[in-house]
This record gives sequence, C-alpha cells and structure tokens, in this order.
Amino acid sequence: MQRALRSATRTFSTSVATRPLAARHYVDAFYRDTQNPVWLLLDNLKSPAGRLHLEAALIESRVDPNEFATWRPVIVHHDIQQAVADVRRSSTTIPAWVVLYLVLYKVRTADHAAKPLLDLVHLYLPTAPPETHGPLLVLAAHHLARHNLLVPLQALVGTFLTTPLPLAAQEATFNLFLEALANTPLRSAAAANEVVRVLAAMDARQLVLRSGTYRALLADRFVTLQLTKHLLARMGREHVAPTAAHLEGFLRVFARNGAIHEARKYFTAIHAVTTGPPMEGYDPRYAANTLMLAAHEDKASAFTFLRRLAQLSEEAEAASPAPPATVPQKIRFISRPGDNIYDQTAALHVAARDLRSSSHRLIRSFLRMSARPTVATHTVLIRGLLFRKAYTKAALFWLRLERECLGLTNGGGGWGVDASELEDEAEYEAPAWARTRERRMVMDNAALTAGLQALIRSERSAKALEILERWAWRPALNSIDDSIKRGPPRVRLTTISANELLVSLKRAGRPDAVFALWDALPRYGVLPDAVSLSVLLQAARLACTLDDSVGGALARAKARVRGVLSPPEPHAGVGFDGVDDDADSDIAFARLAALLGTPAQPRGYVAGTWRGRPPLDAARGVFLQVLFGMDAAHTLDATLAPAAAVRTSHDGAPSARTLLRAPAPYVFAPPAGVALHRPGGGSWYPSVVASNACVFNYVALLGTGGRAGELALVLAWMRALGLQPSEATLALALVFWGEVGVQAPLVEMWGGTGAGDDGPGEYGRLVRWIREWVGEKRVPGPRAMEKWRGVVRGMRATGSNG
Repeated sequence: MQRALRSATRTFSTSVATRPLAARHYVDAFYRDTQNPVWLLLDNLKSPAGRLHLEAALIESRVDPNEFATWRPVIVHHDIQQAVADVRRSSTTIPAWVVLYLVLYKVRTADHAAKPLLDLVHLYLPTAPPETHGPLLVLAAHHLARHNLLVPLQALVGTFLTTPLPLAAQEATFNLFLEALANTPLRSAAAANEVVRVLAAMDARQLVLRSGTYRALLADRFVTLQLTKHLLARMGREHVAPTAAHLEGFLRVFARNGAIHEARKYFTAIHAVTTGPPMEGYDPRYAANTLMLAAHEDKASAFTFLRRLAQLSEEAEAASPAPPATVPQKIRFISRPGDNIYDQTAALHVAARDLRSSSHRLIRSFLRMSARPTVATHTVLIRGLLFRKAYTKAALFWLRLERECLGLTNGGGGWGVDASELEDEAEYEAPAWARTRERRMVMDNAALTAGLQALIRSERSAKALEILERWAWRPALNSIDDSIKRGPPRVRLTTISANELLVSLKRAGRPDAVFALWDALPRYGVLPDAVSLSVLLQAARLACTLDDSVGGALARAKARVRGVLSPPEPHAGVGFDGVDDDADSDIAFARLAALLGTPAQPRGYVAGTWRGRPPLDAARGVFLQVLFGMDAAHTLDATLAPAAAVRTSHDGAPSARTLLRAPAPYVFAPPAGVALHRPGGGSWYPSVVASNACVFNYVALLGTGGRAGELALVLAWMRALGLQPSEATLALALVFWGEVGVQAPLVEMWGGTGAGDDGPGEYGRLVRWIREWVGEKRVPGPRAMEKWRGVVRGMRATGSNG
C-alpha cells in the first residue's frame, strides 16, 4: 500500500471537502484487499492533484476514455440526487466505477441516503458483477449508519446477508460491513441487533473478526452492554489477544454501566499490557485512570482511588530497574500529576452523581479545583446542579461559561457569576484559577445542551430559544456569506441533545413546545429517534391532561379570543411526514417562538392543536407512520386483533350489540389524511425504529385518551414486527384492556363468554393470546397488575407515569 501511495496514479487527497477520512478509509481498505486499480481511479477523480494523472489512471483501470467522457456529466453533479435523475434517463448500462464514485462522494445529506442512494443500489445491484456487491453494500451501509437511518439499514443488512460475495473477499467484506454499521452516532439496541445478526452469519461461514473491527464495534458512541458481552465471548473463542484499545473499550462500557468489579479487571489489564514511562500525547493508562475513577459511585471512594493510584505511581517510580523478561513483573501503575484537570473532572463527575453531596458542596468542589476547569468540567457541574433540581444555579454557571466562550470575561478575577444570587454568597469567593489568563473556551454540544436544559427548567424557555439560535449550527448557514457567519464556532446539535431539550420542555409543562420543536428539528439538521418518539407520545398525553382540566378549558377560550390558539404551523406534507424543506422548518421555528414568547415577555402553555389536529390524534398519526414504515412486507395491513372490546372507554357503556352476542373485533382504519405508507416505499421516519418503550408510551396514550379498544391490535402489530414487550407494557395494556374488555358478570354468562382461569370474556381471550406469544413466565402476575393499576390512577390524575 505504501508503494501505491508513491505511484503516479495514487495521489490520495488530504483536502477532500466532503468527509475525506471516511471516503479515504474505504478506498484504502478495498484497494488493500483487492488490489483493483479502479479504487486508484476513484481517488484520483476526487482530488485536484489526482486529476493531473487521470489519463494514466484510466488506462490502469481499463476505463475507455470515451466511456469516461460519456459519464463525466453525471459524476460532476453536486449530489447523488441530481446524478441518479440522469442515470434513470440514460439508456446505457451504468459502469461500476460511476456507481461507486457516486456512492462514495455524492451522498451529502440524510435525504440523499434515504432515497436516491438506495434507489441507485437497488437499480444497479441485480446486474452488478459479484466483485462490486460487497463494496456497494458496505458504502451504502456507511451512509445509512452515519445518518442513523435504522429502518432502511435493517433492510440493507438483510440484502447484504443474502447477496452472493466472492469467496476470497467474504471475510474482508464482512469486517468492513461491520465497521460501516458502527458508524451510527447513537447507541441503540436496534443498531446492536443488526451487528449481532451479521456476527451470527459470520459464525455460520466461519469468518473471523479483525482487530480493527473489534475496535470499531467497541466505540463509545456505539456499543451496548449486551454487544460488549457478545464480543468478549467471541474474542475468547477466536483466541484474540486484546490490545490496549480493546481493553479500554471494555473498561469504558463496564465503567459506564456501574459494573465496577468487571471494570477493575480491565483497568488492571491496561496497566499490565502498556509498559514503560508515560507516553507523550495519548497514553491508554491515563485514559484508564480517568474511566475507572468515573466508575465509582460516591465521592469518598473516588478520592480514595485517586490517593491509592498516586501512591502506586510513586512506588513504581522508586522501584528498581525491571528484572529480566523471564521473571514475572509486577504491574507498574502510573498517574498524572495531582493538579491535572482530567482526573479532577472525573472526580467532580462522581461527586455530581452522589446525591449525598449538596449543590452547595458541589459548587465549592468546583471552585476549589487547583487546575483551571475546562468546558467539560463546567458541564459536569451544571449537570450535577440539574440533577439536584438547582435550576437557577445551573443557569447562572452556564451563563458564565457562555461569557467565557464569547471572550467577555477578563482574567483579573471577574469570574462572571454573581455570588449574591447564590446561597451563602460569602463562601463563594472567586477561585484562584479565575485570575489566570487562558485561551478562550470553545462551546461544545454537551455544554450547550446542559445550558439549554438549565434555562428551560428555570422557566426561561424563551431565553433558551434565543441562545439555541445564537449557538446552534443550521444547514442553511452553509449558504450564508462568510461575513454574516462571523463569531464563535457554531455547535452541531445531535439527536441526543434534541431529546434532552424535548424532555426538558415536557417536564417544564410545555407539551405545546415539544410538538413545535419536533417539527423544527430539521432546521438544525437533526433527525428524531425512538427516544424522541417516546417523548412526543408522553407530551401528547400531558397535553390531553392539561387540556381536559378546568384551567385548560379556560386557556383555550382565552386563546380563541386572542386569536393565538393555532399559531402558524408547518404544512404536514403528504401523509403528515413532518417538516421536509427549509420553508417548513422556518414556519416551525416561528411557531415555537410564538409559543414561548420573548425573554422580556415569556408565555405559558398554550392549549390547542398540532398539525391541525388534537394532540392525541396528531401523535397517534406519527406513531402509526413509524410503525407501518418498519413493515416493508406490509404484514400489518392484514393483522387482526386477537380480542374485541365491549365498550369504547373505561367510563363508557357497552354497546347494545355486545349485550347478548360476542363483540366484533376492532377493525383498523387509517386516520383521515394520514398516509401510512410512503409513495415509492420506505418510511416517513427512516431514523425511527419503534422500541418497546415507544409502544409502552403509545399504550399509555391510547388508554388515558379513551382509545383502549385499539390495544389488542397494537399488541398484535408488536408481535408481527418481532418487538419483544416488557412486563410493564403487557401489564399496562391489560389494565386498560380490563376496563373495556369485560361485561357485567351475568352478561358474560348469557353471552357464552364466562370467566375462565384467565378472567372473563374478551379480557381472558387476550390473556390467553399473550401467554401463547410470550410464554407463561412472562405474563404479568397479580402483583404486577396491582402495581400498574396504581400507575394508571396516577397517569389519569397528573399525566405522568405515576
């Protein structure tokens, strides 16, 4: 490979504007594994330096110059959407190098990955030569995973596992495909399940994981605890000697999940396999120290660990020279100096999690640090204050951090927090590190998210929106003149940060703002996920509770008089798929701003509609689109309810038809104006794979919203999609079903549906169906049912989960 780098036709560019590292990684990998010169051509085409050697690259790749001239107008398009439109109009078979070039370099957005990319793959794959199958599917998986498009990614995994691959390339291709899957930016069971699917196929084919694949799968943003245990077992079976990077991955997972005994094993192993004096730059032993420190549950044990680590480090430095390699050596632990900010931040993180430390003590620990806090240190403090519900203090410290990031604080002791606004202000003197001059801090995603949470929870949502606009990156900014974009670097929001904001708005009693922010997410280049959907369903339930109250009715009446009941809403598009262009995103933001007011004149909750519908109906439409979008085979259309309700709601009377005969099963009809299936296939929400938690929240919404008669069919849909229900989901559904599925005892007897061991009539019918689905042990027992009856009473009273 190094020889290739020096050849005339191998001039890898280091200035490719669109994700050069991702593109170069796959070009490098496929060239290394196949030695196919087409990968040299693809790299030369992308880089200005490489185009100087284009003629030689065409000859080496056996691409006719006339063919190149024919397809050049296609590959120079800005993005894959324009290129695929040209391909569809062409009557000529598209060459492999053109397809690979478009897939490598022209997929710029999630929309490109969800539609034109997959269109091109499905158009070309049936006629593609076998040696192209693997690279094409790996690159497609990379783009889908990078944008967290889990619904089409699940289908692509199925395609990959059933597509013929050259025997000699199978192991390399499977490893690269797993690396592509690991590009998902969010940790989720859905993504991990797809990895396990591929690993099972590798077992069947006796293919081995590479060291780099283990490292990719153990990335912090991706790996789950269950997948970690699977990889551990596999590493043992394949007799793979773990590297320090592998051990660090295992340590991170176990430390994050509080498995301190497991974490300690990998902490010790990292110090055992990494020898010698401290390394310049990154040293895995320092990283292990910080991870292990953060795994402790309380402040006292964390500082005990720090002191012990420092003692071991001093002993190692004073030890005699190492004995010969034949003699077992004692592990030599090393640690950073006591005033390093990394370990101090980790220790503060432990203190922030330990609720025995008051907000007052947490602030004092922060101010007494010997090293100057970083942005991450401030974020730990702010999150700790949020955890203690000290929202005003959290907002004050974040506003100070913002001033530092904007360069508005000085280095002479003016540290920016007004001590008079804190309790025991005399004890909060300016810290020593505030008198030192440091370069300006740079705002990051975690810090911005924590600050917005603090402002929202301290009843300053309008101020939070103002700050969100000041700091958050937006795709539209790419087209704005540089003179307008001057200022501190913009922060890219993630789905995780968006979810935190949705949760904060819901907890602040602003479900109306949750709906508006959901529609405004594309303004910030963010796609929702299963957690977002769960929060949306919870917000709809809260809105129903607020709107049904006396205060809610009065608010609606006042809103109608003022003409603010329904601020401008984004058009829902075909099938209410949400915001799908810049204009709609701007409308959604305008609606959000109208709902929240201004910092000088904030507004409270506004009862009303969302997307022209009551909140329950609108949220129900979104959930159904997500669920049916996961059903590529359209099996849900033919799924029948396993039991029928005898009344529409818990306080409704049974219909006359059901008094003396068996009730008719619920027949599903799509909500008016809501297209469940997207024209041309695919999901309206390709980034959302409904989880058990989503179904739980949907069950709660239907049950409290007077639609419990649909629940038997919802469970049947869940079964058809292969979703495994928790005891909580089943128990909650059965509590609500018991309210609509049971007649009076005499009516049950006259109707021939008397009580059995599982309960009377349609209730017993559903219990028997659930037992056949999940097994006897997983059917909720009397104690669980009693617990969830109490939870339902709490839901109806407060709109919460009890």
